[in-house]
Amino acid sequence: MRRTLFGVILGFLIVLFCLSYCNAVNTPKKIRKDFHPRPKDWYPKDHIEALKRTKKRYTFVEKVYREDPTLRELRLRSLGIGLKDITHSYMVLESPYVNTYEDKYGPVRFMHGAHAKFLDGRCAVCHHYKPEGASKEIFPCRACHQDAFNPDHPDRLGLKAAYHQRCIGCHKSMKKGPVDCNSCHRKKVPDHKKLVKLPKNPTPYDVTRECIRCHKNVGYEMLVSAHWLWRGPSTYTVNHRNCIRHGKGTDVLNNY
Repeated sequence: MRRTLFGVILGFLIVLFCLSYCNAVNTPKKIRKDFHPRPKDWYPKDHIEALKRTKKRYTFVEKVYREDPTLRELRLRSLGIGLKDITHSYMVLESPYVNTYEDKYGPVRFMHGAHAKFLDGRCAVCHHYKPEGASKEIFPCRACHQDAFNPDHPDRLGLKAAYHQRCIGCHKSMKKGPVDCNSCHRKKVPDHKKLVKLPKNPTPYDVTRECIRCHKNVGYEMLVSAHWLWRGPSTYTVNHRNCIRHGKGTDVLNNY
């Protein structure tokens, strides 16, 4: 009896080994071809160049030449200024003036050329003023709008407010384009490798404790969730009565 049982077990182990060996040898390698393969040595040149331009500093414009918006638009058209004068069709709206007080979101990727074409080359919609006495008509926003709450120019918007007022205001008036943060920005998530501090072999409790050290509100929300309490809509109960026969509110305890 013992010999028979030993033989059966040994035979089973031999078969299992053979099957594992055959699978390891004969398993075909998965080949996945990219539908849009990235060219060798390719990099987003326009984006890299746009990021470099964000580092350029501009002397703050103290005085601007103020004129009626309609008259300015007519004057720019009479000078022949329009789509052909766009130097960069792609821009990144990034500046230290924007991130002075907080830096929760990534920069906006701004399709300058597409916006100008949509506005039929009406540059004065955004470039509404120019420096007083300047021969050049078009200047970037950050030449006139820089630090917020400048005591010497209390009526001058900071760059962040100028961007938001101009972009969101235009989108609302035309009823086209996004008006919320996440539609224009990518949320900037900090590198948690530098924030999280855990022991060498952390327990689940260590991980949870470290997470709620920063995310306290999320921890409180978890404690009142249906997942934690095991209480909530019970669609698939008998006769769809939505009754709760079991859960932390009745006769069951759980700690996950």
